[in-house]
Amino acid sequence: MNNLGLVNALSKSSGLWAKSDIRSAAATFCHQPFPQLGLAGMLGDDAAVLPAQEGQLLLACEGIHPGLVEEDPWFAGWSGVLVNLSDIAAMGGRPLALVNSVWSTGAEGMSALMEGMQFACDRFGVPMVGGHSNQQSSYQALSVSVLGVADGPILSARAARPGDELWMLVNQAGGFYRHYPFWDAATHAPPERLRSQLALLPVLAAAQHIHAAKDISMGGITGTAVMFAEACGHQLILDLDAVEGPGDVLNETWLTCFPSFGYLLAVDPTRTPALEQMMASDPTLICCRIGDFAEGDCSVLLQHSGAIHRFWDGSHALTGFGCVR
Repeated sequence: MNNLGLVNALSKSSGLWAKSDIRSAAATFCHQPFPQLGLAGMLGDDAAVLPAQEGQLLLACEGIHPGLVEEDPWFAGWSGVLVNLSDIAAMGGRPLALVNSVWSTGAEGMSALMEGMQFACDRFGVPMVGGHSNQQSSYQALSVSVLGVADGPILSARAARPGDELWMLVNQAGGFYRHYPFWDAATHAPPERLRSQLALLPVLAAAQHIHAAKDISMGGITGTAVMFAEACGHQLILDLDAVEGPGDVLNETWLTCFPSFGYLLAVDPTRTPALEQMMASDPTLICCRIGDFAEGDCSVLLQHSGAIHRFWDGSHALTGFGCVR
């Protein structure tokens, strides 16, 4: 091959042109999320540079359901950011930055995913600083990761103790998004409310009002209760009649949905008056006692209409990440 032939071959390399898939991200996200870092902090290098932090680092990742990515890519992008930020808050931390991995069949599908992620990043004030883009895929998929830091106590679910009260903290100011089991208390909320509520759990942890927490995931309140019991290794008694929610929402639907902003908390009974007092200032929040942790195996009992039902017997693992004795 002569020199010209080699140059032409190199210029047509699939590996070269595959990099153009990154343009959707470059057209969407801020190129300088941390201006104080100067050129080194700009996006586009092999890794993102973040400002130095004190405290313990937190790392989380979520893959978004393929059906949601296909049917509603904007909302999938939004949700990919939201669920990661919730995971950091559940540990008593604050998010620093996000990265994503996207596979799509073309630029159109990728643009909607990117726009949903950027909308959430703007609302919560957390930058997207890198990722992976592939527009040559036969399918669409999204994964988002987040790095955070805990300046104070870590809210591990394993820290719940027998004698603790189980409390629920949820934002009730919203509505269900389309036909999904997703209570949307965020897409139309003011950014200042979203940011202040996201910062709430680290404040509660620092004040020692709570010492263990679990983000209410797609398993809903009941599913998350099982994961909480599994993590701490104690019995959890959940009083369904004490679970508060929006007045026009069916109880089963509320118990099994993802609530946008929702957490289960382990609270020492001596701290509950201070917790209630602190939460009373925000009318969008429901903060109520819904059960107790007790001695015993990691079973979950449900109280309902005067009867007690064994919902989870604790004899086998749900996630496999149990307590450490």
